[in-house]
Amino acid sequence: MPRGTPAPRAAQEMARKKKAVREDRQAQAHGVSSAQLRAAAVATPQRRSSLKRAWQRAKEPPHASPVAEAGTVLAKKGRLSVADPGAEASELDAAVNSALKIHSELLQLFSSGKEWCDACEMAEKRTAELYSELLDLFRVLFPASAADRQSEESIGDRAYSVAEIQGRLVEGGKEGVGVPLAERMAQLRSESAEGLARDALCVVLAVLASRKDMCWLEAHDTEVPVRGYFAHALANAHSSLRISMLNSIWGPRPASLLVTSRVPLRTALENTDSGGPLKEMKPEMWLGGQACETLQFAMQELEDSDDLGAFGTLIEERALVRTLVPEPKLRELLLSQVEVLAVEAYAALAPRDAAAAEGLSEVIQGEFLLLLRKAKADGVPVLLQLGGRNPHLLARKVYLRPAFTELGLRCGYLRWRPSAEGPWAREQKAEDRVCLGLQLP
Repeated sequence: MPRGTPAPRAAQEMARKKKAVREDRQAQAHGVSSAQLRAAAVATPQRRSSLKRAWQRAKEPPHASPVAEAGTVLAKKGRLSVADPGAEASELDAAVNSALKIHSELLQLFSSGKEWCDACEMAEKRTAELYSELLDLFRVLFPASAADRQSEESIGDRAYSVAEIQGRLVEGGKEGVGVPLAERMAQLRSESAEGLARDALCVVLAVLASRKDMCWLEAHDTEVPVRGYFAHALANAHSSLRISMLNSIWGPRPASLLVTSRVPLRTALENTDSGGPLKEMKPEMWLGGQACETLQFAMQELEDSDDLGAFGTLIEERALVRTLVPEPKLRELLLSQVEVLAVEAYAALAPRDAAAAEGLSEVIQGEFLLLLRKAKADGVPVLLQLGGRNPHLLARKVYLRPAFTELGLRCGYLRWRPSAEGPWAREQKAEDRVCLGLQLP
């Protein structure tokens, strides 16, 4: 047959079949299911490319099989047969390895000498490029994580699904006290495939949440290995992760994440950056007696305007100190053990363009509105820290929306003074001041 002459139809069909067999074998060898392979056959070129990248990442795992490692631990505990640890890498194994490799790639941006803001911007761009692959990983890891609760919600005429994963009490003492966070996290991911999947799912969520304004790729504290900011909640019985998703023919598409915990207000404040706004208070002021009885607290609120945060986080954007009014409710909460709902993270789980194109923004905002409404109805205070390099701009763009402020959400700085006769205490240096969001019952 002359060069360039089209092959007969039968030959073309045979070539397609051979290619399908080769891809099927390749998929099985690297932990990709036959179902994913069939889906890829009718997928867009972008989706097929994301699956190919996942296979390539799985070819050279950075360490021994995570599933096999977990299996070895379980076998020693008598929970698996001896043959299980040496089983061939599964679909879960490939997804875990791919998630860890992507996270490691992006995490290196923050240790390469770049400014934090520049690293965040580069991480957001890279996340957008990997979005299809990250969705594939989410759709493997989420079902394997076995969420503790699932429900259906709606905002307006938009229906969506919600899954909640509750943190666990890890063996080794009451509430895990005395056991380092890294050890608690390692124990959870070594106990079962479910624990391993949850750990890797948090890694994927941390990558998906990357934005130039705020990134969650780094550790929550100093735990090693790093699994992103969210994974610590898995090892805290007071914490939970709430994931909202839209359903599609391809599977769930994550929209938002809320990481919350139930702790006393004073504890929640101590867990904010730089030890919180009250760390300069003398210890005896919390111990009762006259010093405690005269304490006063107030919120120095941000003054909402069209240019709030436009020129950075300026001290002039707050209410004047002389206008502050003591708030007895704040004092009562701080001197009690009444728990508040501390919002540790509130993040979109899609690049900006994808969130806009898929209509995720309505769900993302609706989830936070639902949290505020429920807390108000239950009489539970809500506290959150406004993170990033410009919390005032974040307040204007996100938290000072009328739908939120009408429920009583305020943004500003917590101030205190020893008594009504004295001045309000001096604040920490500017870079250590914590901008808060607060909603009281």
